Amino acid sequence: MVSFGLVFLIVLTLIVIAIFYVCVILDFINPSALQVQLLGVLIILFGVIVLLAFEESSGYGFTFGLIGLITGSFGSFREPQKAQKEKVD
Repeated sequence: MVSFGLVFLIVLTLIVIAIFYVCVILDFINPSALQVQLLGVLIILFGVIVLLAFEESSGYGFTFGLIGLITGSFGSFREPQKAQKEKVD
């Protein structure tokens, strides 16, 4: 059985990740590729912590690991920032 604290933590993390993706897509924020990759690593580490702390919730930890991997890959394939393009021109 999943504890209330784990459910709250998972929902809060998913909301933050969704807000991050929406802000990036709508160009409210423009993080560098390194910042997005570091966010992916942090999400992976959160998945590992969930995996180790809650034995019956290994699916949640694995899911967060995949979300972190996708986020880190997203950061690797981002286009250079617009500000750097303007400095070059």
